[in-house]
Amino acid sequence: MSSLSRRIDLGRQAVSLRLEYMRRRRSARDPQAPADRLLRDGLVVVPDFFDAAQTAAMREAIPALEECQLSPEGTLTRFFSDAARIGELGAFFACDLVTDTMRSVLGPTAVMHRSTVQYRTVEGHTGAFEHFFHMDTWRPRYKAFLYLVDVTDDNGPFTYIPRTHYGRWRGRYDRDIARVFQAGADGYIHDDASAYVGCLWPHEQAALCARLRTRPRTVTGKAGTLILFDARGLHCIRPLVRAPRIILSSYWIRQGRHT
Repeated sequence: MSSLSRRIDLGRQAVSLRLEYMRRRRSARDPQAPADRLLRDGLVVVPDFFDAAQTAAMREAIPALEECQLSPEGTLTRFFSDAARIGELGAFFACDLVTDTMRSVLGPTAVMHRSTVQYRTVEGHTGAFEHFFHMDTWRPRYKAFLYLVDVTDDNGPFTYIPRTHYGRWRGRYDRDIARVFQAGADGYIHDDASAYVGCLWPHEQAALCARLRTRPRTVTGKAGTLILFDARGLHCIRPLVRAPRIILSSYWIRQGRHT
């Protein structure tokens, strides 16, 4: 496919997705339904989804830090892949609420593309893209995080800006991601251009929040806090003042539609 043909094809896909999710949001009217809240706001937080005993059992089952590999994406995170294969973690990775919600927002081809244990242990600013508000993709991609330790303002809370997962303002960023982003053979980022495409400077983020009448939501909470979010929306991880932050993460896409 020529470069022009590819741009035309991607443009058609983008318009189709924009219209599809506009219809989905308009039909999302149940404030209690996680899928409807996810479509409308881009973020769902469920405190105490697992109790202290359940999260303690999960922490006991996860691989030690030394068994995890360093992320190639420059974040200094260590992760363990295919964590869904660890039976004791099935309460999260095979959870009906997460699975049903992901299938509802993505449709019948929804698949769990990645399941990981993530350790963040490096304190301070690392210069990584994740400390800037950024969007992962222009295609539908949803993630579920489960805090395995208590997360406060000091140990890297997840922060999301509701209602930034859609809107005309995204056009230039979506085009840049489609044009620039290249995942490695392992599905991870291996170059700076791909890492930082989709990032906003702080002044851009502040101006956008004022324009959209929204503001960042920082998610602190006890171990057992569940977070579901649309990865098209702007999000970041705040630098750690105190380590560690340990989470389970699942990452859902439409089959064959990873950016």
